[in-house]
Amino acid sequence: MARVKLRYVNSFPDKNGKMRHYFRRGKMKAVALPPIVGSRLFNEAYAECLELYGPEAAPGSRSAPAEGTLGYVIRKYRSKDNAAWMNLTDGSKEVYSREFDWLDERFGRGDLAMLTETHVRKMRDQLKDKPSVADHTVDKIGMLWSFAKETLNMRLGVNPAREVRSIHKTRVSHPAWPEKLCELFRTHSDPILQRAYFLLRYSGQRRSDVVKMERAHFDGTAIEVVQQKTGTYVWIPAHKDLRDHLSATGIKGDYLLVGHRGDRIAAKTLTNRICEACTDLGFPGFSPHGLRHLAGASLAEAGCSLHEIMSVLGHLSEKEAAEYVRQAQRKRMAKSGIGKWEAGSGL
Repeated sequence: MARVKLRYVNSFPDKNGKMRHYFRRGKMKAVALPPIVGSRLFNEAYAECLELYGPEAAPGSRSAPAEGTLGYVIRKYRSKDNAAWMNLTDGSKEVYSREFDWLDERFGRGDLAMLTETHVRKMRDQLKDKPSVADHTVDKIGMLWSFAKETLNMRLGVNPAREVRSIHKTRVSHPAWPEKLCELFRTHSDPILQRAYFLLRYSGQRRSDVVKMERAHFDGTAIEVVQQKTGTYVWIPAHKDLRDHLSATGIKGDYLLVGHRGDRIAAKTLTNRICEACTDLGFPGFSPHGLRHLAGASLAEAGCSLHEIMSVLGHLSEKEAAEYVRQAQRKRMAKSGIGKWEAGSGL
């Protein structure tokens, strides 16, 4: 029996010699099709698979996702018109696509505006056997919600992914640096480590973005960054301490941070050097990413709003930025509570 030559259809004989047909696009789970090719049942099943799992069709066609649905937002995010998507590395696009495809295949027809925290938790729990994947998928929902609200001008309320907790218990966060360690790096004898500290601490960017900051990206008042991880464009007014440092030490070369030979430093090399220096100074376990967390905490404690923090750090989802705000609020409330206790009965 001849194999069927239809898009996304794989055909092969089973152990009894009977030809079986399956619809599969990319890494999706194969869907069995009726055995009689050309029959009404086969044609209807194939058309339904194309509608559900096929590529985006021309606007107005049967398989084009309805405007306002989750599938519609996913396709808009992955379009060539979205700079954030186009600037992602191929590896990041592959990771994002796996999570987007999972959401699209199961929930793509749903109206995004009707999505609630309860829905997001149920989505997360479908992946509870893969905790890290579940958490990343929740993050993607939050990111798509923000994208739809900011870029597609959809009328949406509070992001439903914001309050959905992570279920990956083994995740270890990079600890924020203590003041003593910061002071040791501010006055470090190695000018490369000192410059790295000021850029990481006062821009709040990842190490992969700090090593790519060019002289041309700094106009004396602000630094422009296109984040490597997400492709997000970030414009960061330079903190006074960073401006003073750059003014006092000067910029030598094409990059704000250069090695001893005047060339660009690799991100991994920078991480190794900073981690080794932290250990030598008596603070093992601290890394460059801890300075990003410290920047977020400092912004929150200064009273910055959620979106102000997101604008500086480049977060696409509100979830991470919201944690900085919650931590700052707890500190303020604790300080207020102890103050009232002290001013009370004295007991």
